[in-house]
Amino acid sequence: MASDLGHNLARELARWRPPQGVVSAYVHIDPGDRGGGWRIGLRDALAGADEDAARRVLRRFEDDAPPSGRTQIGFVEVDGDRREIWHGVQLELGRTEVVQASRPHLAPLMRILDQGWPVGVVVLALERIRVLEWRLAEISELAGWELELTDLDWRERKAPQRNPQAGGTGAGAAGRDQHAQRLEQNRESFLKHAGHLLVARYGERPWRRVIVIGANDRPKLFVAGMGGRAELAHEVPHDLIGAGATAIGERVGEEVEHLNRSREEELIARLESAVNAKRGAAFGPEKVDEALEQARVRHLIFDATRDWARHDGVALVDPMIERALDTDAEVTPVDGLAASSLSSHGGVAALLRY
Repeated sequence: MASDLGHNLARELARWRPPQGVVSAYVHIDPGDRGGGWRIGLRDALAGADEDAARRVLRRFEDDAPPSGRTQIGFVEVDGDRREIWHGVQLELGRTEVVQASRPHLAPLMRILDQGWPVGVVVLALERIRVLEWRLAEISELAGWELELTDLDWRERKAPQRNPQAGGTGAGAAGRDQHAQRLEQNRESFLKHAGHLLVARYGERPWRRVIVIGANDRPKLFVAGMGGRAELAHEVPHDLIGAGATAIGERVGEEVEHLNRSREEELIARLESAVNAKRGAAFGPEKVDEALEQARVRHLIFDATRDWARHDGVALVDPMIERALDTDAEVTPVDGLAASSLSSHGGVAALLRY
């Protein structure tokens, strides 16, 4: 079974049916909680789960220092091969949830993957650029570029004596103006070329957006060089060139949160406009389930905050997610206003292929 945290793992889990079932654990860890309240919450959430599987879950958190990551994601097979899959991420779910059922509980995993989808990050200054990647609330530095100015060095020379009544400027002022103009042109060219270089080097990465951070018009100059990929850019007017990766990551996290909510609300608008369109949309569990069975769904959208009804421990939305993944449909869990818009439709809707 795949082990990398991503949609490949989600697809593998969607097909996994351990004979005796599986315990899915999403553990919220609060490193600042010296009283260990999150451990008590985990024990409470494990009440009613298979005793052996519960012990194996708790064993992972026996040490005083918990595993890294604010959310621990685990799938623990009951009996059988006793397979375990664990991942830690910095992205927070905000609560601990444990479910034992015949199949993995996928809805929280899809929410984590969607909220933490990779984005490119570019931090700009006049003569320096940093390229980073944000994924699942963690940020890593990929590259850095600087403008070389050695061929633009300028030394002030004394201007010849002029009659102050004659007007005009001396050669020194003219030289300074020309140098400043050349310097500005080179800086603009540098930023535009860097936009082109970013696409050439990192265009194959699965970035949903590219967040471009810089003061004044620097982001616009950079984005102008991105050509056909400029539509991915989101400009942030902020000078962070000297900031550490952690500070940049926090700022990017705020922007990602905003972008996610906006994208979800746009999806709801597309659903509403698709009602009378040729390909159409489906609303409510029954209609969406029927469309999934016919492989007609191209985009499944569900309320990530809903307390879903369960049958034998299986949340109503999980089989829908499984079928969507199996038919290569997109899956988007939604929060906030977008989730509220789905409340009258049982928390789920879909854009259709035909």
